[in-house]
Amino acid sequence: MMEFSKLAQSVLELDRLLDQLRILAESCGVPSPEHENWYALLKRKLIPQLSEKEFLIVAVTGGTNTGKSLIFNHLVGESFSAVDHRASGTKHPVCLVPKRTGTTSFEPILARHFELFRLVSWSNAEQPLSVTDVHHLFWCEGQNVPDRLLLLDTPDVDSDHEINWERARAVRHAADVLIAVLTEQKYNDAAVRKFFREAAKADKPMIVLFNMFDLNSDTQHLPRWLEQFCEETGTKPLTVLVAPYNKEQAELLKLPFYELQEDGNFGEPVNLEKTLTELHFDAIKSQTLLGALKILDDPSTGVRSYLDTVQKSSARFAEALNILENASETEVNWPGLPTTILAEEIRIWWNSGRAGWSQNVNYVYRTVGNKILQPVRKVTGYISSRYFGVKHDSLNSLTEFYNREHQTVVEFISRIIAQLEKISETDNPVLRREILELIGGEHRAALFNRAHTVLASLEPVDSEFRETLQKRLTEWSQKNPKIVSWIRSLDYVATAVRPMITVTFAMSGFALGAHVVSQMIGEMAIAGGVTAGGEAILYAGSENAQHSIAQLFQKIQEDYVLARSKRFYAEFHKELWRDVLDRFRIGAGVAESEIFRQCQNWTVPESVS
Repeated sequence: MMEFSKLAQSVLELDRLLDQLRILAESCGVPSPEHENWYALLKRKLIPQLSEKEFLIVAVTGGTNTGKSLIFNHLVGESFSAVDHRASGTKHPVCLVPKRTGTTSFEPILARHFELFRLVSWSNAEQPLSVTDVHHLFWCEGQNVPDRLLLLDTPDVDSDHEINWERARAVRHAADVLIAVLTEQKYNDAAVRKFFREAAKADKPMIVLFNMFDLNSDTQHLPRWLEQFCEETGTKPLTVLVAPYNKEQAELLKLPFYELQEDGNFGEPVNLEKTLTELHFDAIKSQTLLGALKILDDPSTGVRSYLDTVQKSSARFAEALNILENASETEVNWPGLPTTILAEEIRIWWNSGRAGWSQNVNYVYRTVGNKILQPVRKVTGYISSRYFGVKHDSLNSLTEFYNREHQTVVEFISRIIAQLEKISETDNPVLRREILELIGGEHRAALFNRAHTVLASLEPVDSEFRETLQKRLTEWSQKNPKIVSWIRSLDYVATAVRPMITVTFAMSGFALGAHVVSQMIGEMAIAGGVTAGGEAILYAGSENAQHSIAQLFQKIQEDYVLARSKRFYAEFHKELWRDVLDRFRIGAGVAESEIFRQCQNWTVPESVS
C-alpha cells in the first residue's frame, strides 16, 4: 500500500516545480500543458484531494438514454435531475454535497475539483437541460448524501454535441469512482467504450450497472455483455449491479438493484447508497490517486513527454544562440591587412630597435625617398599592369581593401541569415517569431545597412591589433636571433647607401611585387613583397630564414583576420542583436535550469508496505 503522506508530499512538490517550469517553458515557445490529460489530473484530481478534507467523488456516467439521471435520483433519494427521454437530456453536471456542518464550505472545494465549470446553485431540475456554451455545474446540499461523498449526474459521453464530451471528461478526471450505466444498446457503443477505456487506463474504480434490464430474457446474455465490455475497455469493476425495467418503480424511486454474484446469479436487492458508503474509502482513494499518477508518469503522454518537449525547444533556442554568439567564427574569406599598411607597422616596430643614428637617417630617407620614387612607382605600376596584370594602386589602396571587406560582410550576413532561416522552419511559434523579427523584411535590410556602417567606422589597424603584432614580432625575434642579427647587419650597411639600393629594387622588383619598391634591404627581408595572388616574396639569406619569416607573416595575417572579424562582430551586434541574444539565452537556459533538473529527477514514490 502506498504511504499517503509520502505520496502527498511528492505530488505537491511536483506541482510546485511545474508551476515554475511552466513560466520558464513559455519563454522557449512551449505552451502551458493545461489542456493535457495528465495536467488536468494533477490539477483537478491529485492536488485538490491531497490538500484538503478527503471526499469520495462518485459520478454517474454513461451514454444517451441509459437512464443516468434516474439512477442518480435513486442514489440521492430525491428527484434532482430531470428524467428526459430525449437524447442528450442532461447538458451540465449536477452535484449534491453533504449537508453543511460547522464551517465547511463546499463551493471552494468544488471550484478546485471542477476548474472547467462555473458553479451555479441548483434551484430546479430543468437547469441542467439548458443549452449554452458556458460550462455550468449546478450544485446544492442533499438531505440524504453521506458525509464523505460528493455525488454527480453527468452529460452523455456519446452525445451529438461535442461540448458534452468535454464536460463528461472533466467530471471523469475529478471523480474517484464511476458508476458506469450501461444498457443492451450501449454496452458496446464505440464512444462509450472509448470513454471508459480512458477511465480504466487511469485505474479509475468503477461500478458497472446494467439499467433497464429484463430479468427474464437478458439474464442469459449478461455474462457475454459484461465480458465484452470489460475486454474492450480494460475495466475491472468493483461490483456489477442490474436495475430491472419497471416504469412505476422508477417513478417512485423504488427500483431494486441486484448484485451479480460469482456464480452468475442475483442475490437480494442491495442499497445503492450503502454500497458506496461501504466501499473501502482509503483503498479507493489510493487506487484513484495511483491511477492518476500512472497517467502523470506515462513517458509518452505524461509529464515526461512535456519535459522532452521543453528540452527540445530549449535546445533549438540554444542552437540559434550559438549561431549568433559564434558568428565571428563563421567561415568567410575575410581579407588580410594590405601589404603597404602591414609593412609600415612592421617598419615602426623594426625602427624602434635601430640605433639612434640609424633611426634619424632612415627618417630623413623615407621623407625624401618617397618623393624621389614617385616617378619610379608610376613606371613600375604601368609595367606590372601592362605585362603582369597587377594593378599597383588597387591592390594596395584602402579603397580596394574596404571593397573586399564589404563583400565579405555581405557574405557573412548572408550565411548567418541562411542558418537562422533553417532553424526558423520550426513549429515553435516563439522561436520563429524571434528569428523573423531579426532577419525578416525590413529587419534584413537593417542588418546589411548596420554592417556596412560599422565596417566603415573601424580603423584598418587599431591599438589592440598593433599590440598583438608587436608582441608576435618581438617573440619571433627572440626565437630567431641569428636571422634578426643578419637583418640588422644589412640594415646598418643599407642605411648608408640607401638611395642607391632602393632605386635598384624599384627598377628590378616590379615583377616580384611592384607595389613594394621603397623598402630597404632589412625591411624587404622582414616585410617581403606580395604577389598578385597575395603570397609573400622573401629576400632572406637562407632557405630556413625564408621559411621562418613566411610562417611569421602567416600568423600575423591570421591574427589580423581573427581580431578584425571579432571587432566587427562585437560592434555590429551591440545595437541590433543584444536584446535578441538575451531572449535566446533565456530560452536556451530553460533545459539547464535547476527547476528543469528537479522536474526531470521527480519519480512516482515507490510502494511501501
